[in-house]
Amino acid sequence: MITKEVIQTLYKKYPRRAKSEDCLDIALLFDSVGTLHNINVDIESGKIIIGSLDERSIFRSIPLSHVHAIVPFEEWTAIVLHSSIVFLNKLNTKVSVHIKPMNPSITDKIKGIFKKE
Repeated sequence: MITKEVIQTLYKKYPRRAKSEDCLDIALLFDSVGTLHNINVDIESGKIIIGSLDERSIFRSIPLSHVHAIVPFEEWTAIVLHSSIVFLNKLNTKVSVHIKPMNPSITDKIKGIFKKE
């Protein structure tokens, strides 16, 4: 089961992009969810295309250079990015996306202190 703690661990464990596209376990993606989610890798453009997502979705086409890791779970396969994680279900075409909440910057905190109410 994917919990908040698991999601936080993924962001902490994979804070940077993969050193190269060769370091990503793309075969794992095809072995676990490739056929079900109609996944293609366009070598020329360097993108993973998730066919089970609507063409208007910003997560349908993900540049390989932006992927931090591909991580398998019991029911899901996760594509970890900087500020989001795309979860692809292994049993059906369900896709779930977690978007990392923004933490306020120091400037925002200072502005909040002096803000008139």
